[in-house]
Amino acid sequence: MIELLWLLLPVAAASGWWAAQRRSADCRGATVHNADYFKGLNYLIDDQPDRAIEVFTRMADVDRDTAEIHLALGNLFRRRGEADRAIHIHDSLIARTNLTDDQRRRAMLELGEDYLRAGLFDRAEELFQKLLDQPDHTAIALSRLIHIFQQEKDWRQAVAYSDRLEQISGESKRRQTAHFCCELAEAANAQNQHDEARAWLRNALTRDPGCARANLLLGRLAMRTGDYQAAIAAFQAVEQQDRGYLPEVIALLGQCYSLLGRLGEWIAYLRDVQTRDHGARITDALAEWLLRQEGERAALQFLERELREYPTLLGLRRLVEIKLARGEGAEYTDLRALHCISTQMLNSAARYRCGYCGFVVKSLHWWCPSCLQWSTIKPMPDLVMKTSA
Repeated sequence: MIELLWLLLPVAAASGWWAAQRRSADCRGATVHNADYFKGLNYLIDDQPDRAIEVFTRMADVDRDTAEIHLALGNLFRRRGEADRAIHIHDSLIARTNLTDDQRRRAMLELGEDYLRAGLFDRAEELFQKLLDQPDHTAIALSRLIHIFQQEKDWRQAVAYSDRLEQISGESKRRQTAHFCCELAEAANAQNQHDEARAWLRNALTRDPGCARANLLLGRLAMRTGDYQAAIAAFQAVEQQDRGYLPEVIALLGQCYSLLGRLGEWIAYLRDVQTRDHGARITDALAEWLLRQEGERAALQFLERELREYPTLLGLRRLVEIKLARGEGAEYTDLRALHCISTQMLNSAARYRCGYCGFVVKSLHWWCPSCLQWSTIKPMPDLVMKTSA
């Protein structure tokens, strides 16, 4: 009941406006309108929304002043998640012949929002396209159309309409359009259209020089075509753009250096990065390559020293794995249990988190499914604590 009363407050405000506009009307006509209005409210209070809609829709037959009530009521039904009822109200309102041009455009905008909420993107797109030439509604129509194109993965249209919205509003859309270009590059790469993919990625970096995703994709594309030096340059650029995404390229960088036979340079690079970033995946990678190149003792010394100051679950598991590789026996029972527990914990833990809304997930998404922001989901640090001196 409390929720319903909050729903009715804006409707009551709209009815007050309507009543003020009707003061000059004859008393008998006003009485009829008021009687219908309060009858509709009673139906809402009695939880009979369908009958309430009938009453309010019938009131629209009288004159156009009641359009404000219908706009408010339909909007509130949509906010409550009742998109079908909102569609019914706004659609019947548009069908009336006695609306002003402004009221009709507002009703079209609200109906478009209803369709959008209901997932009827084709109908919503049709309405928003009709509103593009209306100066008062151009910006909102463009933003809704961009949302639709993202949902439908029509990235070319999303780029074009975002550029148009940026020109009209003055608000930069380059961060999101860079991701649209990356989406187009991934589609081209899947079709082995490597030149087109590179062109889209360069476009992305022109729009947003800080787009780490573009360099990550450029590096993968270079690896695919056998240009490992170019791949190294692209992957290393990721750290300069956004260190939060560095864990995503560590394994790929190791492959490139290994294929070029430059493992000494690779370990030196890892040591340099590790002085700035004591994250779990950096530590784990350095321990792995130290084990390969310098042996067990060097890897264990590094891990024991590092974990004393920067304990991480991934680093602990690597330490246990190296010690377990020494042999079998009763003394290794506890280590095997510890390795099993740490592995289970790592496999079940969420690895990525949105810095904008806190959404957590096990795989990387460039577009947050929760808050719909771009580049806000990043690898979660596995750093437990830094011990005090």
